[in-house]
Amino acid sequence: MTRDEITKHVKQVIKMEMLKKDMNFVELQKLMEEKGYNYSLEAIRQKVGRGTYDARFLYEFAEGMGLDIVFLEKAE
Repeated sequence: MTRDEITKHVKQVIKMEMLKKDMNFVELQKLMEEKGYNYSLEAIRQKVGRGTYDARFLYEFAEGMGLDIVFLEKAE
């Protein structure tokens, strides 16, 4: 994958999970805040929109949404 392809994919990861739970950014911000992760609504929108958030943000997002992050071997 190229860097641009990875960025495009990363942009979609959080959005797909939000769609699965029929959740908007306001609800996401509230869930994350309840877990102690204090991001403004605008900061969350910008991070997800850019697709350049760090691993810590992804972990905090997963915690807020009640999700686990799992690494799997690639199928060949």
